[in-house]
Parts: sequence; structure tokens; C-alpha cells
Amino acid sequence: MTLTETGESINTHSGVKIEPQFGINNCPKLDILIIPGGPLKAVESTVENKNIINWIINQKNIEYICSVCTGAFILGKTGLLSNKEATTHHLALKLLQEKYPDIIVSANKKVVHDENIITAAGVSSGINMALNLVSQTLGESIAERTAKVIEFKHNFQDEI
Repeated sequence: MTLTETGESINTHSGVKIEPQFGINNCPKLDILIIPGGPLKAVESTVENKNIINWIINQKNIEYICSVCTGAFILGKTGLLSNKEATTHHLALKLLQEKYPDIIVSANKKVVHDENIITAAGVSSGINMALNLVSQTLGESIAERTAKVIEFKHNFQDEI
């Protein structure tokens, strides 16, 4: 399921149109929330959106809250990464640490799992994160089968 702040469609920076099923005010209870990243200017506008930030904070007790790439900046703004290990795109690691010094920024991992928060470094690391989620929720054999189907070489023991 996808959602946006209002439930209305949005266009991504690359021109892809997202047609969400829900907005943050009518979204059913979640088990997993994945926050995408993007260009830092676009992420910064989300970081400054109090409605979205507060909504994410209210999701803090769901099973998994994840970010891909610069989506870690959005999680950083919520405070949910405070005193937790996290990662982001390699070109944004230093900036993440500067903006949120209470985050333990990891530069050497594609995926970092700390309590119920999972962060993925760059866009392709999101695949590693997704397969990790499949492994944790449905089992390693299903994750391995999924990786094989999409022809993705994945080593579950080396990730986190």
C-alpha cells in the first residue's frame, strides 16, 4: 500500500506519478512503514512538514520503520534515530551526522537494523533491506527464493 500526506497523487522528482491508496489521516494501522529518500531538497521539504513528521512519530511502536537512502533525514528529524545506529547514501553520511549528532552513523553497512528501525544506504541497498524484511517476517528460505527470482545475490548473514 502507498500513502501520501493528503491521499492525493504526487509526482516524484523523476516524474513517476504515485497514486496512493491512503492519506495519513485515513491510513489503516501499519506493521511496516518504509520512508523513501530522494534529492536532499525534496527530503528537506518533508523534514519541515510537521504533519508528516508528527504522523511518523505516532507510528513509533509499529513492528518496523524503515528508510531508504536519504529517507534517514526524515527519520532523523522525528528523533526516532536518537542514540541508534543508522545509515544513508554514502554522499550524505557526513551531512546526516552533522544535522543529527545523536545518531550513530554507520558508513560501512548497506543495511542497519537497530531495534524496530531499519535504514538502508542507497537506492539499491533498499533491495537488501527489503529482502532482510522478508527474511525476518516470512523466513530466510522465502527471502532466499525471492532473491533468486529477482536474480539478486544476497548474503543475509553479512548485512546487519
